Amino acid sequence: MGFMDKAKKLAEQAQEKLDEVQQNFNEGGSTPGQGDGTRYDDHGRPVQDGPPAADAPPPSGEPTAPPPAPEPPTAQGGDANDTPDPFRPIQQ
Repeated sequence: MGFMDKAKKLAEQAQEKLDEVQQNFNEGGSTPGQGDGTRYDDHGRPVQDGPPAADAPPPSGEPTAPPPAPEPPTAQGGDANDTPDPFRPIQQ
């Protein structure tokens, strides 16, 4: 019965340690790594603390400048470094 007594004693010691850690955890209120004040949304992404939407200036009604027009293709078919069209038939 010596083996069973030792096992029981070890189990009781382990349970006491677990109870102590649980009590310390409950009293502390936080875990390591969460004390920096970072908030997270429902999906675990960090939330940035910016100005509230009510404090942001409203968008202006003025249109922005149009993007520059693309350059027309050259008559020679392009530069040698251009990426070939993968759907163009092979010319022999």
